[in-house]
Amino acid sequence: MPLYLPQTYDKGFVALIERLRKKYPAELFLLEGIHETQLDINHTSREYFRATHRKGSATADHSIDPNANVAGRDVITFNYEVPKPLMKLNSLYNFWQSLRRCVSAETADEAIEAEISGLLYINDSWDIGRPYCFNYSTLDIALEGLKMGGRLNIVPPKSLSTLLRQIEQFTVYAANSTLGATGLADMLIVVSRYVDMILEDFKDSGAYYDNHACVGTDRKEVWTYVRECLTSLIYTLNWEFRGNQSPFTNVSIYDTPFLEKLLPSYVIQGAAPDIATVKAVQEMFLDCFNEVLSRDPATFPVVTACFSLAHDEQEGKHIADKAFLRMVAKKNLKYGFLNFYIGETSTLSSCCRLRSNTNDLGYANSFGAGSTKIGSLGVCTLNLPALAREANTETAEEGNASALGALCRSLSRMVCLSSAINDAKRTFIKDRIERGSLPLYSLGFMDLKHQYSTCGFTGLYEALNILGYDIREPEGLEAAKRILGTMNAMNGLMAQELGTPHNLEQVPGESSAVKLARKDRLLGRNPEDYPLYSNQFLPLWEEGVDLLDRIRIQGELDSYCTGGAICHLNVSNRIERVEVMEALVRHAAASGVVYCAVNYAINRCSNGHMTVGKDAPVCPVCGDVITDTFTRVVGFLTNTKHWSAARREHDWPNRKFYGKAE
Repeated sequence: MPLYLPQTYDKGFVALIERLRKKYPAELFLLEGIHETQLDINHTSREYFRATHRKGSATADHSIDPNANVAGRDVITFNYEVPKPLMKLNSLYNFWQSLRRCVSAETADEAIEAEISGLLYINDSWDIGRPYCFNYSTLDIALEGLKMGGRLNIVPPKSLSTLLRQIEQFTVYAANSTLGATGLADMLIVVSRYVDMILEDFKDSGAYYDNHACVGTDRKEVWTYVRECLTSLIYTLNWEFRGNQSPFTNVSIYDTPFLEKLLPSYVIQGAAPDIATVKAVQEMFLDCFNEVLSRDPATFPVVTACFSLAHDEQEGKHIADKAFLRMVAKKNLKYGFLNFYIGETSTLSSCCRLRSNTNDLGYANSFGAGSTKIGSLGVCTLNLPALAREANTETAEEGNASALGALCRSLSRMVCLSSAINDAKRTFIKDRIERGSLPLYSLGFMDLKHQYSTCGFTGLYEALNILGYDIREPEGLEAAKRILGTMNAMNGLMAQELGTPHNLEQVPGESSAVKLARKDRLLGRNPEDYPLYSNQFLPLWEEGVDLLDRIRIQGELDSYCTGGAICHLNVSNRIERVEVMEALVRHAAASGVVYCAVNYAINRCSNGHMTVGKDAPVCPVCGDVITDTFTRVVGFLTNTKHWSAARREHDWPNRKFYGKAE
């Protein structure tokens, strides 16, 4: 017998939800995560424990917020996943309230309906009260220690071991205070300064000899100690201390031009790190990661290699530091775990300050890569295939040029709505900061002025097909540029009007790309029956597309994505020659690609051997059965077993891996 428990929502919000329930099919509310059965915590609890024991299922199949980084089926996962429908309904209410106060009641109703019907997707809409992602500076920890919300007042670290413990402690707090990535991009720069101090006197502290162990009497023993510290850190950052998942962390390594610009700002205990030490620490960290991957499928931190571009008439755009390229290419051969950022040194400043152009804080993406001390406050993703379908209907029999124009007009309105949604969240977050609920801001680790309102998009490829264009053809490529240019132009106008930074991102879309396609199918907007929309300019499962096609299209469009896009270069077998890996990165740089990765399928057999090879039947080391396969679900390594059903059944089996990168 049902027990009715009253909620104290505004009657206008209740009326809106009831009107939408009558207008749309119940399955839509299941996809949204606020169906009446999901809001019944007793029913949801029973279903959770029944469903998680079904053969072939993953935790992602039973969550309203699917995430391949969540693998557990224990009580901790239960406690995080089961209340999410209630939290989501409450969060949508707070979005509605904030929009009504900041803009209008009509806009508030429009935003909630657009979210439920799938014209847009408010990323992590189950929790309006936390910001999305931020790239912190670990220099703050080195200089200030940890003053965590009045609970503790930990003094600045004097030793490498203490620094790493404080970074770990900070990551626990920061990862649980945000919804997305906890960027630690400059960590190895800061670590290098402490290594310098060890090399000076062979002790892991220049101040307290009695309390810190001697690490050796020669440089070899020092580096052995550093290696052990870095390996331990990798394992710690993969531990599930973000509730039921490991924190989404990112660490960067930098080439010489980047380091020459960054290092003067990193003065710790009277000196900046020695550039030779930084280079050695970076290389050692890559060795440590390869060593860990030989035993265990470490997902985090996502490691981004930052290459600076040089320009000249003879070579055009090219990688500036060839020695760094050779080192990185060599380290990436075995497991392909590195992401590559290729950009100007000006885009990764060490301590970014708000510039006169409110759109220009520097580079930041959803994986936590980019400039330090910037991030994204919230992400609102536009469903381009659905909007293209509406444009086609509006301009029936007028041709694809008319439909493209209609789509661009619609996009201007939807980017404006996306901006309003993100600004409503910004207003809500400001209130939380003032109430002391988000102490990372008041403590100086985060700055609201340095967080973008991110307009995301998904399904550009499918949207162009719906309009009658092929992105691989010149006409289709120009149509893509017009679409992206339209969104950027409106982003710029909204940034000026609101005085807040805005950017545009082709979102990873691990769950949104699936949910939006399913919503469109329910509403008749997906007659092609796409199981999910693409998060690449060319879908990873598209026939007749090679690596050069991917690089060419990515290079043409990457500059429009001020908030980033990732290009997967899937290779079926391990690249054996460092020259081939180098050539891929050089070609990507010359083509204008900003962020990409060479992606392997990494297999683990029943004896624990980690090998590379798409669809390998048995382990090449011992001949035993392959039990697990790991690859990038979006931008980080996960077990394909833990992907949501659509990604397990369509994305992974159909992804094209190329036999030879040569």
